[in-house]
Amino acid sequence: MQGASGVSDLLEANLRALAARDPARAADVAKAAPVGALERAASGEPTLVADGVLLHSRRDPRAEAARWAATAPVEPAAETAVVFGLGLGYHVEALAARFSGRIVVVEPDDGLVRTALAARDLRSLLARIELAPAALGREAMAGWGAAVLLRHAPSLLREGGALRAAYEQAAGLCALRELRLRVLVVSPLGGGSHPIAGYCARALTELGHTVRLLDLAPLERGMAAAAEFTPRRRAQRVVEAAYARFLATGVLAAVDAFAPDLVLALAQAPLDAQALEEIGRRGALRAFWFVEDHRLFPYWRDVIGGYDYFCAIQDSFLAEAAALTAGHVSYLPCAADPGIHRPLELTAAERHAFGAPVAFVGAGYRNRRMSFRPLLDLGLRLWGTEWDGAGELLGALERGGARISTEDAVRIFNATAVNLNLHSSTWVDGVDPRGDFVNPRTFELAAAGAFQLVDRRALLPALFVPDVEVATFTAAGELRERVRYYLAHPDERAAIAAAGRARVLAEHTYRHRMETLLTTVCGREHERLRARPRPATAAAVARLEAGTPLGGLLEQLPPATPFTLDGLAGALLERKGDLSDPEAILLFLHQFDELYVREARA
Repeated sequence: MQGASGVSDLLEANLRALAARDPARAADVAKAAPVGALERAASGEPTLVADGVLLHSRRDPRAEAARWAATAPVEPAAETAVVFGLGLGYHVEALAARFSGRIVVVEPDDGLVRTALAARDLRSLLARIELAPAALGREAMAGWGAAVLLRHAPSLLREGGALRAAYEQAAGLCALRELRLRVLVVSPLGGGSHPIAGYCARALTELGHTVRLLDLAPLERGMAAAAEFTPRRRAQRVVEAAYARFLATGVLAAVDAFAPDLVLALAQAPLDAQALEEIGRRGALRAFWFVEDHRLFPYWRDVIGGYDYFCAIQDSFLAEAAALTAGHVSYLPCAADPGIHRPLELTAAERHAFGAPVAFVGAGYRNRRMSFRPLLDLGLRLWGTEWDGAGELLGALERGGARISTEDAVRIFNATAVNLNLHSSTWVDGVDPRGDFVNPRTFELAAAGAFQLVDRRALLPALFVPDVEVATFTAAGELRERVRYYLAHPDERAAIAAAGRARVLAEHTYRHRMETLLTTVCGREHERLRARPRPATAAAVARLEAGTPLGGLLEQLPPATPFTLDGLAGALLERKGDLSDPEAILLFLHQFDELYVREARA
């Protein structure tokens, strides 16, 4: 039967029941187009085919739902059960009949919800359950608490994967509450990606995981020395390949010693296909964060197939990347480390040494040389390498073009009125019209509470509100006037800088990025990770050793500290003050193990 508006009375009644609890979602569902094809089951009830997937039995949907609910791993004392997939609601009704706790249903497809509301009387069910927001976020998931996640398997098979992605994210967040992973972070030999390895390692440690940073920077000189053996470029490449193989062998030795759950490699890390295969054989998951431009550094094609997880700072080539690997491919933008990139109280001497009306820290690419020349009379100072042959700009170059440390770069950010941030380009003289990814400097300047002028990038508006959280320019020709304007408006500079810092702290730290990565990994691999043998924690042993000197020592350590000599020694070395007798004994045992026991085994 149809109502006056052409909408069935059954749908109208169900929409009113939904609106009583969630008026916004009810309005969205009412506007959605129905999906799928309804059929009549042998039992007389409706069933549904959506995207070629039969969501309920063609024989008896209610009986099938009862079997699903009977086998659902929900304890009677559980507080919340989260069901992924609404279908036509049969399985949720069966669950509600045997479970008295809170039930949340995740169904991002408003069209499917509309189809269900038009097919069956679900008013009693809608009064009993909560329908999660279609755009499910971390905040909503956090509100579930210690929830049991239940999959309606046919719903997860539908095309598009929105429900499957929501389930994997939720499963990852739940797994992260209990899993403490061992993560080996492999740095590149040098370059712009190298500091990011350290930021990732610190963020992972802050998240409570056991982390080893394999810093390969001390070995960079070996790669550069290839030219000292021969002037012939072909022969140099042979030497470089042999050295890269040596480095990969060293990484494998570190994997054997550390036994990680996950190996995270940063762009340019010396891992070839053979090494990645060996890491996989050892049972470790492999992730790669490609923090470079895929157009300029096509080597990613040669290694992507060896990684289980490939993350990139550009989203424009992810479909192409996904076709080259069986692993998971995702967009993961750069970030900042607020422990490093932060506001500083500078002395007068520091402000004199590092300050300027306008400054830039970075390499002297051609587009920067061309764009910055009109700024010389505005008090421009340049810091960084690769400015040789820059002509009149050399008069603004500090320290003779020496490399600037991270610490000094942050001082410059803080001491400068207008920080320039022009992304490098090798083929245009100004702003790259193809520019998409947002460089680390954007996040680092914002985290430092510094004002910046950054060129517009395709991916920037999703990360910062242009001209509210970062000031922007779209062409080199307007840069001079933009600089002059902001030099004359310090209050606007301060407001934009403060807004940018707030946005970074809320959404764009390396802790956020590592949590996103591990949520993805744990969402897809939680059963495998839970099954891996791992040492007991300090908290677990402390409960068994309550009242003993060992128990008292363990109670003072972070609860998730692995109960191993390496884990305990690492935690003890982080503590300050004099050592107690039990602490000294443990550190002695650790040193003895390293010097004699392990050496003998080797």
